[in-house]
Amino acid sequence: MRQLWLGVVGLTLTCAGPEPLPVAHAESNSKAPPPAVSAHRAVAAPPEPVAPLAVSASAPAAAQAPGSLATFFRALSELKQGARKSHVHVLWLGDSHTNADFLSGSVRAAWRDKFGDGGPGFVRIGSKPYRHEGVKTGRDGAWNVDPDPPARRSPQDDGVFGLSGTRAVPDTGASFSAQVSAPRGSEAEPARFELSYALPADASFSVELSGKKQRIDAKTPADVAASGIAHLTLTAPLGSQLLLTQARGAPRLFGVAIERSAKAGVVLDTLGIDGARLETPLAWNEAAFVDEVRRRAPELFVIAYGTNEAFDALKVEKYGPQLAELVRRLREAAPLASCLVLGPTDAPLGEGSVPRVAEVSAVLQKAASPLGCSFVSLQQLMGGEGSFAAGMKAKERLAQLDKLHLTPKGYQELGGALAKLLLDAYSAGRGDLP
Repeated sequence: MRQLWLGVVGLTLTCAGPEPLPVAHAESNSKAPPPAVSAHRAVAAPPEPVAPLAVSASAPAAAQAPGSLATFFRALSELKQGARKSHVHVLWLGDSHTNADFLSGSVRAAWRDKFGDGGPGFVRIGSKPYRHEGVKTGRDGAWNVDPDPPARRSPQDDGVFGLSGTRAVPDTGASFSAQVSAPRGSEAEPARFELSYALPADASFSVELSGKKQRIDAKTPADVAASGIAHLTLTAPLGSQLLLTQARGAPRLFGVAIERSAKAGVVLDTLGIDGARLETPLAWNEAAFVDEVRRRAPELFVIAYGTNEAFDALKVEKYGPQLAELVRRLREAAPLASCLVLGPTDAPLGEGSVPRVAEVSAVLQKAASPLGCSFVSLQQLMGGEGSFAAGMKAKERLAQLDKLHLTPKGYQELGGALAKLLLDAYSAGRGDLP
């Protein structure tokens, strides 16, 4: 399995040099203890087998067999045949590897090329540093972002942090902008911009989109959830710049989901937080989070934690129940969605690896199966023990000297390998990974 990394060591490539990634860290263990998982809650059960999809003789026999990925593969097959009118949604939760959106961005690109581009998906508002593949974002002025820190594992305030686990409050004069880097010729295609926000008393903000500016306050018609999170959908050409500015008080801004309107495709929401662990989303308000996931109606959710756990002192056996609780919440929102758990990437110790990486992976793999989730070890996919150290020595480095992150090139290589693994299973008519 080391071919992915070692096969490219020493090659001379001409792509641009690595961009800086968000700072990652193993959080201090001195923080308040995480919220306990309620003993009376049942472990999430696997979804019922998905009925086979009737496919034409010329189409791949995707989703013919039941399995952990059958719902997702079936949806992809419907897209491929032109039988689906709505987007196929994927939610990808994780730590800084996800937040950088190089790994997930490579997978998004592979699915987009094969099944169609549904748009960039969820874009977090107000966070810095922040990167979303294919979207240029900007933040000016002073912002307060909660929870503090975003990766915290104990409850803060009401715990209502939207879909991606953060909310941002702009100070006077602060602004946020987002603009899709649409492929040439598609800038004018129609798109939906769904804002998610909450407005305390007398709070408001301004939205400028495609040259039209409006003030958003409590009187603005919007779909408001029980948690108080409002959802307002605006329409504009895909390449339009979205500009948000504080108008009055302390509006709470969560994100904007940007999707194409004319044609169905794949939409992958990246929900990564630097330093996050499995316990991080368990500290959010459960009902509010479930509501937000339900609105996105994912056909697949990806759970990609474990790197920060590999540097903790907590017994690795604790991670199984934590994974089960997170899957339970996601399944409450999307009962039939497919589930994929990713084990942590390799971490170097001399020429070898930090032993706890394999230990965390083993616990997650053992827990994933009874939950009805597929599992992929990123450590094994990138080459196994010693692969990170090898990547640091490559002529064009695949792994960064911080001994935690990959370079953009490394993430793209790993994402390409993961995408191929999934697409090969789809093309073979499997309902799960081999």
